[in-house]
Amino acid sequence: MCGRIVLSSPPAVIAARFFLDNVPELEASYNISPGQEIAVVIPNPLSAGSIVRKFSWGLELPWEKGPTKGPKLINARSETVTEKAAFRDAFARRRCLIPVDGFYEWNKRPDGSQPFFFSRKDRRPFALAGLWQRHEYPGGHILESCTILTTAANKLMRPIHHRMPVVLPEADWKFWLSLEPEQSRDLSEVMKPDSSDLLQAWPVSRDANNTRNNGPELLEQIWDKKDGQFNLFG
Repeated sequence: MCGRIVLSSPPAVIAARFFLDNVPELEASYNISPGQEIAVVIPNPLSAGSIVRKFSWGLELPWEKGPTKGPKLINARSETVTEKAAFRDAFARRRCLIPVDGFYEWNKRPDGSQPFFFSRKDRRPFALAGLWQRHEYPGGHILESCTILTTAANKLMRPIHHRMPVVLPEADWKFWLSLEPEQSRDLSEVMKPDSSDLLQAWPVSRDANNTRNNGPELLEQIWDKKDGQFNLFG
């Protein structure tokens, strides 16, 4: 699962990192939650490059006749994405990159949920695999929404949670965005758990549990009281 992300790098850094056609207007956010708008990288329909758009995090079902209330599909299982009607067409035709500086995952404990923050070891922004959907409803209302793909946990994530977001290697970004619909099944190898030594993780304050808290202090390392160690990975 992936239910909270961080994007705090300056817009110029994001533009350079993702080879964007222009510098997007983005504000640093340290506790982005489902239902909010998130930055999404998609192909530029007017050029061979890419642009950032802001989509609502939580995919609206493709057959809905109007905006719906209640929980949306914030994650999609990569193992079944070609089979499920909710995701099948988006996976074939509307794949995107979700740029992040990191994401949170929670370890359930008797005294409550302990958040951990995951980032690249070099702290550079990276890309999660996403899908998006566009709805045009009667009255001219347009809703663009997205979801983040998940896969089985890798060695780093496994002590915390059994699922993790699909982290796309930079070498696969263009492949992910540009592959034709009839070839989309070739992407199965891209959606495997990250087996590299790319990411790091550490426990952070439980203030991150509350979506109203949104500041850089949320990313500070804390001692892991449960194990009496600095973190589960030390």
